[in-house]
Amino acid sequence: MAPLLLPLTLTAALAWLDPAAVRPGQKGVCVTEWTGGQRREIPVEVLGMLDAMGPDRSAVLVRLTDERMSGSGVVAGMSGSPVYVDGKLLGAVAFGWAFAREPLAGVTPFSAMQRIAPGGPVPDAPAPALTQLAALAAGKVQPLSVLPSLPPRDGQGPQLVAVGGLPLAGGFPAELLGAMGLQAVPAGTGEAPEGPPEAGDMMAVLLVWGDATVAVGGTVTVREGDRVWAFGHPIWALGNVRMPAARARVLAIQDSYQNPFKVFAVGTSFGTLVADRPAGVLAVVGEQASGTPVTVTVRDAVGVETWHFRVAEMPILQPLLVTYLASASLTARAAAVGEASVRLALTAHLSDGREVTVRQAARGVDAPARLSSFAGGVVSLLANSPFPHPRVSAVEVTLDHEEEPRGATIAEVVPTRTTVSPGEELPVTVRLQPYRATPEEKRVVIRVPQSALPGPLDLVVADGASWSEYRLRAEAVSPADFADQLTQVGRLESSTTLVVALEARERGVALPGASEPGLPPSWLVTLTSGLGARALSRIATNVVAAERLPGVLPLEGSVRVSLTVRERPEVP
Repeated sequence: MAPLLLPLTLTAALAWLDPAAVRPGQKGVCVTEWTGGQRREIPVEVLGMLDAMGPDRSAVLVRLTDERMSGSGVVAGMSGSPVYVDGKLLGAVAFGWAFAREPLAGVTPFSAMQRIAPGGPVPDAPAPALTQLAALAAGKVQPLSVLPSLPPRDGQGPQLVAVGGLPLAGGFPAELLGAMGLQAVPAGTGEAPEGPPEAGDMMAVLLVWGDATVAVGGTVTVREGDRVWAFGHPIWALGNVRMPAARARVLAIQDSYQNPFKVFAVGTSFGTLVADRPAGVLAVVGEQASGTPVTVTVRDAVGVETWHFRVAEMPILQPLLVTYLASASLTARAAAVGEASVRLALTAHLSDGREVTVRQAARGVDAPARLSSFAGGVVSLLANSPFPHPRVSAVEVTLDHEEEPRGATIAEVVPTRTTVSPGEELPVTVRLQPYRATPEEKRVVIRVPQSALPGPLDLVVADGASWSEYRLRAEAVSPADFADQLTQVGRLESSTTLVVALEARERGVALPGASEPGLPPSWLVTLTSGLGARALSRIATNVVAAERLPGVLPLEGSVRVSLTVRERPEVP
């Protein structure tokens, strides 16, 4: 067979083959990069068509007739490898089967891949509700529930993600990659050829780069001028995207019936991935995606370490990647399992110059996962706002990590009396039970408002995260615009804060962007007539006073004590 290892581009001399013209038994060759960066020819035999796999979806089934592949089948990272029949390009290797005893592969016809075109905005994702973030901080929902959901994969294409510089051994970082439909293999940056790749060369799509590399790897199908088609299957089928595309070099092949894969080093960027479609991906040579800077600082028993990354500048991916980097950085030097306490400070920089800073703390076995997801959730809230908004231009994350659940539980609340008068001060003793330490007492003085009505009044003591979750859920305030959203984000209090509040059972209303507890009936009628009943929601209670005692370590729990406000004395 004549060698095909010349640079292969889609020119008049190398036309593509209509899959309808292919017949079982025809012979061809698949070209793919192998160990040491050498391109390798693998003979193939056409077995038939897999037509009508879906709307506008078909594939050609081929057998890879190479004895050296009998122990592995199709190798993850071969996706996109061009297949030629009768000297013409048929398409790209796109999928195989785990535990296969025979090296069979599905080939996506290039007639489908060539229709991939760029254009249009990149996708966003539904933003989490503020109540979801508050519930996560209070430990009431699962960490992944506040993050964007990527489109489910349809089973085509062995997906591969190379991760370098951060831990892979189980835990939440690996779980998060699995939720993204990616399988981690150890890899990193290294020497790779310069310049645009050609057909059969390995390439990588960068999700994270800098002090760590997270990249989806595959093979180039064809290059025509400044356009490069690859993979033969989607990464996530996100449509229009903006992610750096880089050269890569295959270092070794790990054979396995279950999951054979290419181990590769990621080189320098040659352009930008601009389309992620069901038939494959398209990159443009020369144009460079800058990415969003993400800085993660971890303070732990070992010392202080700061890592600098960039992540794909896409609203649907930024929250997931910030979550991954925070979680992986937490476990880079510390235990990945067991009890822990974590304090988080996150600052998101917006492209219009504004900054948003949020603080939170947690303890327990899920503390690293919970606060990493909380960081990603805040980024998602800002990057995927339903209102016109600036983009998230940079993210700074600081994490204090201890390998024990330091903090305290609110054990008991004792007011000096349970019957109070309007305008008087009420001393309250809060007993805290720290982790493996003697109980502590905090004394807080709260004033009963002069306007307090006679009757029941509740004393509520809670950690800041639980208090935020309770009040946001009770008030159900809907922001009217992005500025309102930023104001509401400021109501996410840290669990390190001890909140002591007085709550009356007076009804009020909530309108877009604000709440008005305890309004007189006449005011309610006026608001309803002016704004409409649909713009208002009723609030069952009214916080009439609140005191806050800042702390350093996370607190847990909430206690409610019933009080009674005396009747006002009659004034002659």
